[in-house]
Order: sequence, then C-alpha cells, then structure tokens
Amino acid sequence: MLTHLDDPSPPEPSAGALGAVLSRAARLRRRRTNAVLATVAAGTMALGVVVGGLYVPRASSAQAEIAFSSQFGLLARGTLVPPSDLADVVFLSPDRGFAMAVHGSDTLLASSDDGGNTWRVVDPSLPTGFPAQLEFPDRSHGYLWGGAPTSSGSVPLWVSSDGGRSWSQAPIGPVVSDVSAIESGVWAVVGTCPVSPAGSAPSCPVVVEVSTNGGSRWSPTASTPPVEENSSLSISDQDIELARISAQRAYVLAFGPDGQGGPASGRIAFTSDGGRSWASRPDPCPPSFSFGQQLAASSTADLWLTCASQGSAGAQAKALYRSDDGGRAWLLAAAANAPVLSSNVTLDGAGGFPVGGYVTPYSLGHENLAVVSSADAWLYPDRSAVFETTDGGRTWRLAPGLARAGLVAGASGNVVFADATHGWVCETGVGLWRTTNGADWKRLGP
Repeated sequence: MLTHLDDPSPPEPSAGALGAVLSRAARLRRRRTNAVLATVAAGTMALGVVVGGLYVPRASSAQAEIAFSSQFGLLARGTLVPPSDLADVVFLSPDRGFAMAVHGSDTLLASSDDGGNTWRVVDPSLPTGFPAQLEFPDRSHGYLWGGAPTSSGSVPLWVSSDGGRSWSQAPIGPVVSDVSAIESGVWAVVGTCPVSPAGSAPSCPVVVEVSTNGGSRWSPTASTPPVEENSSLSISDQDIELARISAQRAYVLAFGPDGQGGPASGRIAFTSDGGRSWASRPDPCPPSFSFGQQLAASSTADLWLTCASQGSAGAQAKALYRSDDGGRAWLLAAAANAPVLSSNVTLDGAGGFPVGGYVTPYSLGHENLAVVSSADAWLYPDRSAVFETTDGGRTWRLAPGLARAGLVAGASGNVVFADATHGWVCETGVGLWRTTNGADWKRLGP
C-alpha cells in the first residue's frame, strides 16, 4: 500500500513514502485552511456590521478542519476529525465505522456513527502508527497491527475491548501479518521469524493463532498451514494474507521471493475445519506476476485472485484469476501486460485491467480489492484511480460515479464495503467518498 511514480526501481512503502503522503496532505490542509480563514474573516466582518455581534454562528465542518489542523499535541477525545484527514477506514455496518488519521507525529483512531459524515477522536495516540491496519467486527472489539517493526524485528498485534479507547498487546508473534475477526472469533496469521535485513533472512514457517473470546486468550490451530514466508520484509510485512470465508473456512496466501534467491512464487493453503487440517491449493500466478497477490471472495466457493509484477514508474503488470470451486481450478479473467516488468511474459487477456498503480505489497494493507458479489468488484491500485467490474472481472472501467464526485487519481487509499451497496473510498489525506447504491458516490465533509 508512494513516492515512486518516476522511480525506475521497485517501490517500497517506507518512512519516505509516508512522509510524501503526509506532506501532500499538509499542503492541501494549508491551502484549504487559508481559503477558509479568508472566508471566515470576511464573513465575520459582514456579520458584525449587520447584527452587531448578537448572532454567534455554529461551527462548520470547515472550521472543524481548521481546529484539527491547528492544534498541537494530543487531541482530546471527542475532537472532530475532518474526513479529508483520514488515512484508512473500516466499516462494520452502513453507519458505524472506524478510521486512522495522522495528526502531527501521532496516529489517532476516530469513529463515525453516521456513515462517515462526521468523525470524532476515540484514541489520540495509537500504540502503532500509520501505515498500520485495523479491524472492528463490532463496536467494542478492535484489532490493530502492522506499521514499522520494532527494534527486535517484531510486528505485534494490539487488541481493544472498549471500542478502541485502550489497547493491550496480544501474546502472539513475533510478526503478525494479517488478522480476521468474525464476531468473537479472531484469527491471526503469524510469521515465526522476526523481520531481518534484506539478504540475511531465512524463510520461516507460518502459524495461525486463534482466539474465541475477542482476543483475550490465544492458541495455535491444531495443524500448521503448508506455507512459509521470507522474513526479509519491508515496513508493513505484507507477503502473507489471511482470507477468512466463515468461522471454519479460511485461506492463507503467501507470495514473493522464496528467500533463497529464487523467483517469486505463490502458495495457498485452505482449511474447512477451523485449522484442524490444511490442504494446498494451486496458485495460478506466473512467477513474474507473483511479487504481489491479493485474495478476496464473495462466497464459500467464489474466489478472486489478483497477481502483480515488480513495480516501477507508477506501473505494474497485473492479472486477475477467478475460481468458482474454492480454488481447486482457476481461469484467467483479465490481464494488464507490461512485459518490461514481467520478464517479457505476456498473458492472454485484456478487459481494461489497469497497468497504472500498485497493489500489494507496494500498497498499504490488503484493501486494494473489494468483492461484493460473483459479478461486482472494485479495484483501487495505489497511486491510481478506482476501477469497477460488473461482469465477474472480465471487463473493467474507471468508476464514473467517483470521477463525477471529485476523486482524482494519483493518491493512496483503500476501498471497503459493509454490504453489497454501502461502500467507501478513502484517499489518504485527501478525502472520503461514500456510495449507498453501488453506483452514485458523494464526497463527505467540506
């Protein structure tokens, strides 16, 4: 899931990348703040002439943005957070959502009860910073992981049982790569080796830790999925993904170089019995398209798998594979070829799948692809625009509703849906957009 639009080397989410995002957001805030201050000043003078100071106007969302940007230090709980300052959003219903936002050197947690129109600070300083990832299956239980590894190479999981107001570290690790919660049942996919410098890292087994009580107690699944990860990782450790379909059925996806200097490859493991046993599933992505992968599903058997090459100059070769039998067999649905990035490998397929923009692991989190049915899905490559399909991934087009609502390509962000029609696109440090019918979009906030 930034600064590599003109860089011929593969991008990597780093502190510099984060700095570029925040710098751009700060410039936008200053520009908006200056304009609003001028308007407020002129309006105040006019009001003073007309009503002699007898009328005190209610604080607007633009004024809330000024207040948010101008305050220093930790913000008080309940402080309004403008949607334009959000960095990542999740929604557990059409109304209730949580988000990360960056304020100075702090990453804070905000929540919304009105579908994303208004946001207020819940925790002014999270225990790990953006680009961490978060998940809330209900109003009380939250899970936070990712971000920069500690000095010992660990990437811990933080758990909240009070709606994100306080957090405790889960006794699992050392490297928590992805988390999925269904009601009180929580699974975490964990790398067993700490993050190591490039060139000196082994490939290590992956385990799945399970909690049945909202993250209070943990234990590994009865058996271990047949996948490994290369522990030489970048800031956000994203070469392992957990795709949980139901309380008992789940997939673990591992991808990237094999740790021994070999080509990139993917491995998929599947369980139908809560981790008591695991079976391998074929990964259809060619080696040159296996530097980044993401798995999503609309049902037990309907799977979508995106594959991507190394990235450079704002582009990646990409492919989309579909399976209707739980991953036993795959068909190529669409492809975006860039032979110079994929060892001159070209796939048969087109469909408008975008070459521009980056997906995992160059993007923040595993939220580039949102699948809402066997026909409908949304793709938001990092540094690109948002694309949609309505025919199962065979053809893709720029989402026209988002363009009309003012979303401009070129930033980072994520796309999420609470159900088949209620969705949100967060453009990091720029704005938040919402749809309630899957077609028409509205920008939220000022």
